[in-house]
Amino acid sequence: MSDYETPSYETITLEVDACGIGWLTFNRPEKRNALDLTMVEDIRAALGVLQQDPRLKVLVFSGAGGKAFISGADIAQLRERTHADALRRINSDLFREIEAFPAPTIAMIQGYALGGGCELAMACDIRVAGEGAKLGQPEVGLGIIPAAGATYRLPRLVGLGRARELVFTGRIIPASEAERIGLVNRVVPDEELRSSTCTLAKEIASQGNLAVRMAKQVLNQSWVASLDTLQALESAAQGILFDDAEKHRRMTAFLEKRAKRRESKAGPASFEVRGAVTKGRTFSHAELLELPASAQVEDVSAILPGREGRAVRLRALLDLCQPTDEASEAKVFAAEGFSASQPLSALGEALILFQHAGQPLGADKGGPFRLLIPGVEDRCANVKKVTSVELA
Repeated sequence: MSDYETPSYETITLEVDACGIGWLTFNRPEKRNALDLTMVEDIRAALGVLQQDPRLKVLVFSGAGGKAFISGADIAQLRERTHADALRRINSDLFREIEAFPAPTIAMIQGYALGGGCELAMACDIRVAGEGAKLGQPEVGLGIIPAAGATYRLPRLVGLGRARELVFTGRIIPASEAERIGLVNRVVPDEELRSSTCTLAKEIASQGNLAVRMAKQVLNQSWVASLDTLQALESAAQGILFDDAEKHRRMTAFLEKRAKRRESKAGPASFEVRGAVTKGRTFSHAELLELPASAQVEDVSAILPGREGRAVRLRALLDLCQPTDEASEAKVFAAEGFSASQPLSALGEALILFQHAGQPLGADKGGPFRLLIPGVEDRCANVKKVTSVELA
């Protein structure tokens, strides 16, 4: 892991691991990580640092000490605040920054998440709780309201009726109930909380980074924007991603992996010579490699400039199969039902390309077998994915 040594923080710790996961830990265990002004300033400063870190893919918030995520605001400070402090929206603005943070955020909740702690968790994209966690908004018992996002984020998560009950009663609920009503995404055993959260964060981090960030931006508008605006945001985001190099790389990798999976299910690729021959035969990639040097063309670019790879001479394969005296025409079959006929005499210089860069010819290059006829300007002189030649 890479630790941040500057700037220094009084109330939090911060690190980004090798997977691009940031770990921001509230570090006032002796106060059950109560949220005071210094912690607010530390968190805000850390968010600024993390936004500039190109490694960051996911940010996890947690509390030190095992007793609390954040047990609430520092009541001693809260008691002295006036209407002017309320209008400054000290906690509310911080939680808005967390909600709008470019990378996905996860609240890893162990112990108490009360008041401002619960509101901070709700500002995160995902909440994972240990089975011993307790959550709630007990502010009305102190003569105030939850005024850092609970009055609008809580109804979105649990519905207005349940939100009213939780706020009006100040009731603190266990993790199991929080999961049941939708306040947290999942509950895991306390001893598995860190590993489970890490697994989830790694799963997110393994996805397309820009795609995840763009998805978050659009999802964040889903509660406030009109349908027309959301459609415009979706299409604009998708337009950016369609031109992104990572999209091309990931889709190419997907298609190549799928092609290999299909090839493995279909078994080893082979090329067949049949019809008016004495010995019909099927040739595998390995068998083509074993043919004598006189039958092979190590580099087709010497014959066909612009082409690359190893080929065998089709004539050599036909000779091995011994065409009958009646054979005068060759019908070439390829994938997806393609077929074409050529006079047998036209195939005297024909090549079967089967290898590129030392590997079996890939589907993206017309493999596993590709027919090339030098010097012939015809559609049938360059046939991809050839499966067989039938003499007649």
